[in-house]
Amino acid sequence: MPTVLIVGANKGIGLELARQYAALGWRVHATTRSGERPDELAECGENLAMHQLDIQMADQIARLKQDLQGVPLDVAIHAAGTYDKEGGAFGSGPPIPRETVFAINTEAPIKVAEAIFENLTRAELGRLVFISSADGIRAGGRQLRLYGESKAALNDQIRHFSNLWAHNGVIGIAMHPGWVRTEMGGPDGPILPEQSAAGIRVTVDRLTPAQCGAFLDFRGAPLPW
Repeated sequence: MPTVLIVGANKGIGLELARQYAALGWRVHATTRSGERPDELAECGENLAMHQLDIQMADQIARLKQDLQGVPLDVAIHAAGTYDKEGGAFGSGPPIPRETVFAINTEAPIKVAEAIFENLTRAELGRLVFISSADGIRAGGRQLRLYGESKAALNDQIRHFSNLWAHNGVIGIAMHPGWVRTEMGGPDGPILPEQSAAGIRVTVDRLTPAQCGAFLDFRGAPLPW
């Protein structure tokens, strides 16, 4: 039975990825800040194991590492993240401090990846996927806002570590999920979470070692940095 870890499965794309992988018979390890199983995943049964993880808490990352000790991970997808204000791109909430946005979107994904990297090396061809964003594309001299800056910095880290990952038989990529109709993306997103998650699964399944360090959209098309 193939095994996947979904970091950030309480809602949106992460929740839908957990649901789809479980429905396909994968063993799913999923994290939420509470550790509780979302109601939407009630039918996943024994295929789904929940873990408590606040990605800003070092002790909880260490606990996840301990919980997964010796478990081969065929795929790990880091879907947890934040926008730069409460309520997402179209919300009216207050701004989120810069240091918090970078801690969640840039620093935490790499820390989690370091904690579960050995698990990926235990699989025949581990795949490490970071949900990034086209908002982080710098090509053409684009002026980025805070959210985009944090995702661009994450992309920089992915490129920095890609040779190390490849050397250890792991494919690590940045993934743009599309403009998805979620709390973060807003109600006008043209892509449903089900569509984005399905595209991500297919793209991840088709990854080759030569793509380590790539930036792809959920349909598998390469994106500029």
